[in-house]
Amino acid sequence: MTSTLWTRLMDPDFAIKALVARGGDGHILGFCHYVLHPNTWGTSPVCYLEDLFTDPASRGQGVGRALIDQLVALGRAGGWGRVYWHTQETNTTARRLYDNVAGGADGFVRYVIRL
Repeated sequence: MTSTLWTRLMDPDFAIKALVARGGDGHILGFCHYVLHPNTWGTSPVCYLEDLFTDPASRGQGVGRALIDQLVALGRAGGWGRVYWHTQETNTTARRLYDNVAGGADGFVRYVIRL
């Protein structure tokens, strides 16, 4: 799956995109994967933030926030309708960031039927 993901990320025409945060020495501090897609509730595309990862040694230093901020900036510049994501209820560390960045969860509950 990893090689498939990298192939997709390197294809400029594929829907999955990525952002990478690097330190001054070029070391990767974190990354996110996102998908821009149409939706039935508006005419602007929306962005699903599928993965957000920060190197454990860099957590708490603003890396995750910087990645989300950059994604939001891309969205504003591109006329997107919204950026949204999911996380596990028990992911308390990430939820502190998400609550701060987004002002809290929106109350939706996700259900999944695996096919």
